Amino acid sequence: MGSLQDALLKAGLADEKQAQKKPRKSAGAKSSKDRKHKGQRGQGKKKRAPTESDLARAYKARQRAEAREKQAEKDRRVAEQEARRKRNLELDQIIRGHTLNRKEAELPRYFEHMGRIRRVLCTPEQREQLNRGDIGVVNLRGSYLLVSPPILEKYHEVAPDLVPDLAGKDEPEDDGSHYPPVPDDLVW
Repeated sequence: MGSLQDALLKAGLADEKQAQKKPRKSAGAKSSKDRKHKGQRGQGKKKRAPTESDLARAYKARQRAEAREKQAEKDRRVAEQEARRKRNLELDQIIRGHTLNRKEAELPRYFEHMGRIRRVLCTPEQREQLNRGDIGVVNLRGSYLLVSPPILEKYHEVAPDLVPDLAGKDEPEDDGSHYPPVPDDLVW
């Protein structure tokens, strides 16, 4: 037995049962065998974080996919807006100084465009010219402007959806075919 154990027994701080137990090694006194095993254990395995459940991984993947879709939609809208802005600038260049609208015009000319009834104010002479097709109408940022045929053609090349068709729609002749057939057994 070591001297420390003897001293503890003599002082009455330890009994003989405790003295018979195998003494512990201090933290600084490791055997070469302990060091060898510890070194081998540490190299093979890395400490891992607890694994996530399949549900949590699927939820995170879904969030990432939704974020990508949202960003793609935002990028698409921005690209559309930029294309519309560039087109409007080009239309401004085409129409600048070539409009035929007059301040004294007070006669409305109604027409259908984009599924709604629209109007443009014109003089009596301009209304006759519109009806003959000598001048045309274009839409620029919600305003309808009167223009000459060459300008109308240039405008139509860039933005055909903004040039209303002023020709009236021809109604088919009423031949009665749009009515349902009369049953043979109907008695009046």
